[in-house]
Amino acid sequence: HAVNAYKAMDHKVFHGRILHVLPGKEKPQAREAEDGIGGFKSSVKKERDAKKKALAGSDFNWNSLYLSADAVADSISERLNIDKADLLSADSNGNPAVRLALAETHIINDTKQFFEQHGILLENFGHQERSDTVILVKNIPYSVDEEELRGLFGKFGDLGRVLVPPSRTIAIIEFFEPSEARTAFRHLAYKRLKDAPIYLERAPKDIFDAPFDPSKHVKKSISSKDASAQLDEIFTASNDPAAEGKEVAQSGPKTSMAGCVLFVKNLDFDTTEDTLRQLFSGVDGLQSVVVRRKKDPKRPGKWLSMGFGFVEYNSPDAAQQAIKAFQGVEVDDHELDIKLSDRLAKVDSGTDTGAGSSTGADGKKPKSTKLVVKNIPFEATRKDIRDLVSAFGQVKSVRLPKKFNGGHRGFAFVEFLTPQEAQHVLDTMKDTHVYGRHLVIDWAEEDNSLQAIREKVGRQFAKDGGETGQSKRRKIDMGSDEDDEF
Repeated sequence: HAVNAYKAMDHKVFHGRILHVLPGKEKPQAREAEDGIGGFKSSVKKERDAKKKALAGSDFNWNSLYLSADAVADSISERLNIDKADLLSADSNGNPAVRLALAETHIINDTKQFFEQHGILLENFGHQERSDTVILVKNIPYSVDEEELRGLFGKFGDLGRVLVPPSRTIAIIEFFEPSEARTAFRHLAYKRLKDAPIYLERAPKDIFDAPFDPSKHVKKSISSKDASAQLDEIFTASNDPAAEGKEVAQSGPKTSMAGCVLFVKNLDFDTTEDTLRQLFSGVDGLQSVVVRRKKDPKRPGKWLSMGFGFVEYNSPDAAQQAIKAFQGVEVDDHELDIKLSDRLAKVDSGTDTGAGSSTGADGKKPKSTKLVVKNIPFEATRKDIRDLVSAFGQVKSVRLPKKFNGGHRGFAFVEFLTPQEAQHVLDTMKDTHVYGRHLVIDWAEEDNSLQAIREKVGRQFAKDGGETGQSKRRKIDMGSDEDDEF
């Protein structure tokens, strides 16, 4: 067609002018920017970005809930209204790496709680099979809200659920059509949003507990006031030398004194926190009300009441007054049986991951009071480990085995006062990173104790006859007189 148009229209008269048609040339490519230092042309950065964009849709990916240190620092500095340089400054009290790890731990647990409340099945995040319609968005600037993300991704198709937790470090975008999700992924992967590129990842398959229902989806504004108060308490505890041994509860900025928490049992399985709160608010000083729940094995993503809960007041006198006032009171046709609890930490909502819980997130009872922390970076010290774990439980001892050359071996043993505190740390810090390395936390087996390791080395030393650094090979003289006589 181009050739025919060239032959037909060249040198034709049009409105009194002679048209001269020439063959077109290919659009010139943009010249590579010259390197500011060396003065030579370089396309390494563009090639690297193109390679990242091409591999963005691969099935192999990092931890789906992993947050970069820069995103954590941006989120914390914005929520606490402090300068990012002050957060990471070495002049402040405490190690900046520990402060960043505490912030990451809080943000991840806050994000998990937000996703669970909005119908996300966290246990499916470990699946390798990926969804065709749901996208995970990471490295989001803190100033970006849900409406801006809807406008950015809505250009490529109709959106279902758009979930943005208060931390604003990760978001979940749901499309109705797989083709529209693929188009958005291809155009927006590593696209610069304000001052940072956004990282896209195909979400694991079946992460929602139910299909999208427009009538139930209500847009909610994001508020981070409560989270900021919790973060203030975490940083205060980690920077205060006198706060060692105190526990910062995951669900609230305050800790409780002994005798302030009530154990309430014989609850109806349909009784909610709101019902109990209306009753116990009759006594001044009510802090929190929690009905203990467990995961429903028959309905994934749902929770079942366990028939008991905890009510916390701000003083032991208020707790005693509540026992006298509400002992035996009927709630939903069940008489309440109220006792004082020995819990000291504030209780988290609905899940079994609280510091005072008798069971862990997997429903199993704590094994012991000792944990082994592996994959510790060699830059970390014993004080760093103590400062980190003491924010979530009362630490009895921290042992960091050393090498002969003076450095540590990359793992530590941490002992807590109670098994419940050890379980709380195990559930809370399983996604924590220090100096960019993921801490692997597990129960310390008997054979993994420091004494057992010493005994094992001693047995090996005795077996070798006390000789170290010498070869086990022995020279045999084949030409000796004794061998000839034999």
